[in-house]
This record gives sequence, C-alpha cells and structure tokens, in this order.
Amino acid sequence: MNDRLKPLFRKEARQITRSKRTVLAAALVPALMLIFVTGGDIVTLRLGFGSKPIYLLSSSHAVSGVYLLRHFTLPILITISALVTPSIVMGDVLFGERERRTLDLLVALPISALDVVLAKLAAVLLFALTVTIPLFALNVVIVSSFGYGSVSQTIALFELMLAAISYSATSALIIALIAGEARAANIVSGLLLGPIVPLEGLILTSTKGDIAVTICAVGLGLLTCGALYRSIRLLSFERLYGGT
Repeated sequence: MNDRLKPLFRKEARQITRSKRTVLAAALVPALMLIFVTGGDIVTLRLGFGSKPIYLLSSSHAVSGVYLLRHFTLPILITISALVTPSIVMGDVLFGERERRTLDLLVALPISALDVVLAKLAAVLLFALTVTIPLFALNVVIVSSFGYGSVSQTIALFELMLAAISYSATSALIIALIAGEARAANIVSGLLLGPIVPLEGLILTSTKGDIAVTICAVGLGLLTCGALYRSIRLLSFERLYGGT
C-alpha cells in the first residue's frame, strides 16, 4: 500500500469501527448463520430427524440429511454470511460519507477518486475478513467435531467465502456509484445480490460433490472482476458524491 493510500485506509478503518451499530449488524448475521443455524442443523441430524431420504427440487435422486448439510446448507449459509457483511459496511461507509459531507474534504486533497475507492475497498474487505474468518473457523470446528467435515470441503467453502465477500464489496461500490439515495440503493442491491443464492442453490442441487462449491466460487470471482471493472469505468468524485 503506497503512502497516499495509507492515511485514507486508516481513516476508513476508523470510520467503520466507530459505528457500533454497523459493526453489530455486520457481525450478527454471520454469527447467526455460521454458528446457531449450523448448530441447529447438526442437532437435528443427531436427533435422527435427517435419517429419511430427502428429494431436492432439481433432482430425482434422494439424498441424506448429512449430504444436504455438507453440500447444500453449509455453502448457502456461508454465501449469505459473506454477502451481507461487506454490503452493510460499504453502504455505511459510502452513504454515510455523503450525509456527513466529508467527501468535500477529500476532493480538496491531491488524491484521485480511485485512491479513495481502493482505500474504502481495502478497509471493508479487511473488516469483512476479520469478522467472517473466525466465525468460519468456528463453524469448521463445530462441523468437523461431529464428523461432517473434510479437508476438501473446508478448502472449497473457504474459497466460496472469499469470492462472495469480494463480490459483495465490489457490487456495493457499483450500487453507491449509480444510486443517489438509500431507497434506490436497496433496489439495485436486490437486483445484484438477490439472484446469487437461488442460482447457487440450482448449481449445488444439480452438481454433486465439492466441485459444485468450486463452480460457485469461480462464478462469483468472475462477477467480482466484472463489477470491479464496471466500477472503475463509472468512477468519478461526482458519482461518489451523489451517485448520478
């Protein structure tokens, strides 16, 4: 990180951690998904409720409750967790800066709009990783302690988490650049993030094994590249300031 970005990065990191409500909201959903929902599913399996064959919508073949947990439920929960955290934080960082009019001060500094965006992305990604990686590690410990995990599954899920975090952060940036207010941002966010989980579910139910998770991770990685490219093309201080 060069000398121009370091002060901006520190400013963005302080701004994120200063908002206790944002930090709590961004950490609550991953904690619920990766710890409590996963734990509830495991308890259900241990009590024998998942012993009967389960038929998925896109498959004519029955699967066990353990298979459903490993190859469908866990990837979906991890994806939702990874999408929510950066989206909440990036929205607060960008729209909060507009409300506080602090971008006026940045315009007067010898920095480019790209410098501002890179600092914001770095701070948001660092925060998202700080929140999700410990929760992911705890999730792996819980799942593995009951014999439902594997090394290949853990690697694939970790790749999926990183890809989902990256896509969420870059798509939130696009939302801020094209949406002038929070209501419009919610609509665009729904269009960009809403289809991800249903499409992932379709892939997971139509493709067997950990390769399905890898396919989802690669797809999100490609979407991230496209979102980042589009963001750079749209980028200007005027759009950062007003989203128009």
